[in-house]
Amino acid sequence: MKRRDNFLSLAIPDLTNEERSQVLEAMDSGWISSGPKVKEFESKFAEFHQVKNAVAVSSCTAALFLAAKVAGVGKGDFVIVPSITWQSTANIVEQLEGTPLFCDVELDTMNIKHEDVSVYLKKYGDKIKAIFPVHLSGLPVDIDWFDSISENTGVKIIYDAAHAVFSAFKNKPVGQCGLASTFSFYATKNLTTGDGGMITTDDDDFAEQCRIWSNHGLPKDSWKRYSAENSSPHVQCIVPGYKFNMTDIQAGIGLAQLKRKDELLSKRNFLVECYDEMLSDFDWLKLPVFKTEKGKWANHVYVIKILDDDVDRDKMMSELKKLNIGTNLHFYPVHKNIYYSEKYKDISLPNSEWLMNRILSIPLCSKYTKEDIKYVADALKYIYEKKLAHKTVFV
Repeated sequence: MKRRDNFLSLAIPDLTNEERSQVLEAMDSGWISSGPKVKEFESKFAEFHQVKNAVAVSSCTAALFLAAKVAGVGKGDFVIVPSITWQSTANIVEQLEGTPLFCDVELDTMNIKHEDVSVYLKKYGDKIKAIFPVHLSGLPVDIDWFDSISENTGVKIIYDAAHAVFSAFKNKPVGQCGLASTFSFYATKNLTTGDGGMITTDDDDFAEQCRIWSNHGLPKDSWKRYSAENSSPHVQCIVPGYKFNMTDIQAGIGLAQLKRKDELLSKRNFLVECYDEMLSDFDWLKLPVFKTEKGKWANHVYVIKILDDDVDRDKMMSELKKLNIGTNLHFYPVHKNIYYSEKYKDISLPNSEWLMNRILSIPLCSKYTKEDIKYVADALKYIYEKKLAHKTVFV
């Protein structure tokens, strides 16, 4: 197979003159830190998600940390998390001196298993402060199920929606669910600000506390302190807060991306359909689930599962790289990461551990074309048929 000339990364940001114009506007205004564009981005993001409040911060990790902190997660508390997720979902529980309770995931959707959640709720009861369900790849978990848990137990539900900015549950944006939802705008996300995050919530007091904690513990942000119409620099911290603010330069990119949301989403949907069609006959692969009866728009990453026991996933990644194709893992089970495997030695999650050496994320982003997708599909077929990624057998 002929190797392509340029490297096909897992994903690259989709930026146009819309984004450049917004950034230049922020730079020319003289206000490049948190200011009017951040406020506008928050307002439009909240409107898009049909929610009362949106709080812009520096990353989804910061968003989830703040949401957990304000929700009262602290020393001695238990928080239920899936193991197939980015490390931040569990890390912040540790940082707040709580204990993450790792759940297994479903093999098809890779979302958290309800049975494991139920077992923990029965075992630990009131010691469980919160649950962090993850909409993996943007595929919504069963929000109705988690809502009923919250209503019956009082456990707070904070959704890790890092992949789910355009996702919907029962035709409603996922950002309006639970106590809060937290989003990521990292460079490769469906909507990017370069880096950044957002907390959405209908709880006004909760949103205000998130703002205060995100801004050094001050009750007034930079815009309220230093802009001409709001000048009031004399302010003191009321809690020992953090510096987790988003900047106007970042928000400008976000505003342009939000304006282009239909275009960005339709491109991703098209490419997902291309993959589904081109890989449908690969019986050695299990293709991802992109919608359920209630949830849809799960198209952040395209995660295949290698079913053939003779194929070495890491060899497959290496062979794809030789053909100038970038790959990644979404995700290596958190409970098998060095820190967690040493601290929590007795955890066994069969599905997560089966997925650990079989999942493979292949290129997907709105900048790519059908031809790019075909190249990846052809490469997978070529490597498999030539047995270039098969395990070495010694006789």
